[in-house]
Amino acid sequence: MNPVYHLHNIFLSAKCFLVSAAKFIFNKFSLYRGYFVRAILVGLAISTTVTTLAWVGYFRPYQNPMTDLLHFITQNKANDVALLFITDEEYKEGFRGVSPLSRGRLAETVNLLVKLKARVIALDCDLSDPSSEDRMLADAFDRASAAGIPIVLVGNVKAIEDKPLAENNPLSDLRPYTDESLHTTGDGFILFEGISPGAQWVGKTIYGGTFFRLDSDGVFRMVEGLYMVKNKDLTDKLPYLPVASFPVVVAAAYQGLSQEALTEALLNIHDNRIILSNPRESHQDDICIRMARNGRIIPNFIGNYEHFDREVSLKRLLEEYRSNKVERETIFKDKVVIVGGTFDKNDFYMTPVGRMAGMEIVANVTQSIISGSLITPTSFWKAFIMQVVLGIAVASIFIFFSRFWATLICFFALFPVVVIASLWSFSSSHYWFDFIPTIAGVMIYGQIRIKEQVIKKVKHELETRFGRTGQV
Repeated sequence: MNPVYHLHNIFLSAKCFLVSAAKFIFNKFSLYRGYFVRAILVGLAISTTVTTLAWVGYFRPYQNPMTDLLHFITQNKANDVALLFITDEEYKEGFRGVSPLSRGRLAETVNLLVKLKARVIALDCDLSDPSSEDRMLADAFDRASAAGIPIVLVGNVKAIEDKPLAENNPLSDLRPYTDESLHTTGDGFILFEGISPGAQWVGKTIYGGTFFRLDSDGVFRMVEGLYMVKNKDLTDKLPYLPVASFPVVVAAAYQGLSQEALTEALLNIHDNRIILSNPRESHQDDICIRMARNGRIIPNFIGNYEHFDREVSLKRLLEEYRSNKVERETIFKDKVVIVGGTFDKNDFYMTPVGRMAGMEIVANVTQSIISGSLITPTSFWKAFIMQVVLGIAVASIFIFFSRFWATLICFFALFPVVVIASLWSFSSSHYWFDFIPTIAGVMIYGQIRIKEQVIKKVKHELETRFGRTGQV
């Protein structure tokens, strides 16, 4: 058979189908025009209601379990962050205790990671207290700086003392904090008297805070992107200065930014976005951190330590390092290496993908920032437009098809499509919810009202045309 003739027949068949479909839709619209307009208004009303309720947080108790489920579905492997665990045994033998940590042991660890060519060394530990071994660690920091490897430290916060805090949640404990007696600025940012890694490390490292708050149900879903501290420089007119949280600082170090360059980036936030530009590369490699309300960011949790390259035997690594046997091609090369431990049993929290240590949570947040996979809440108007389109579509289905077929289409076609689209949107760092309430709301209206009105009109037309006896 001639292929051209075969294609011509296919084209004619498709054309006939489209013409028939168009005539069907036009006839339906002409017959039920008033009810179609009413269905549009109903879809618009339900969409507006759902979007507004979602915007004010009414659906959050129902959205959170679905969000947690999608986190489990979309778990993957970290590509930019590796973990170096300090075990309980290492704390006891190598570091001679938890506090103060042995600066000599840390210096060896930093020198090791410099030799292994890490891209960033992030020490998730408190080094603010002075020690007689600080010079050894400072020398290690200098060697890392000479090799172009930035060091990130935790900055301890100093609370504003004129407002009492809950006794069971002291700021000095640095646990996730939900008490409303915290000082905040007019924009909702947490306000502190100051944040510092220790005076001996200023200028040698960059630092950020690890003061995060849990959701009302006790689950870690959002973390602070930045904090505000009182500006003590009288020559500057700004009342507060921003200080980034630890994961944001690690991402800035990954981009090659100094503490001053990071502060400048925080002072130039537009549309709730922090832009971290690598001074040595093009703007195509910029890291964009989108913040939700009050400067909080929403990480896309990928899982616990099993989803990261990690090493738990620091003692073995150091022995190989001293004997010059350690290989250069290791899991740490060109990676952000977060060094920390899980010695404190209280330092475990519930996340959307299960319980995690604080170090693992920091790693998840850091990976989300660097990979650009932070979850971005959809704006009110964008969500509203999507809801309206969906609401009108569902209402139209109940106009053009019988109640039985409309229900089947919604359950077996529309719902799966929305779920797939939602999953894709979530994995692409956009919120997905609120579609299901819209579909359900319009379906309920379609089941109860739309078809009753249509049947009533058809019955009225038949009675008018053929008489109340129904004779033809």
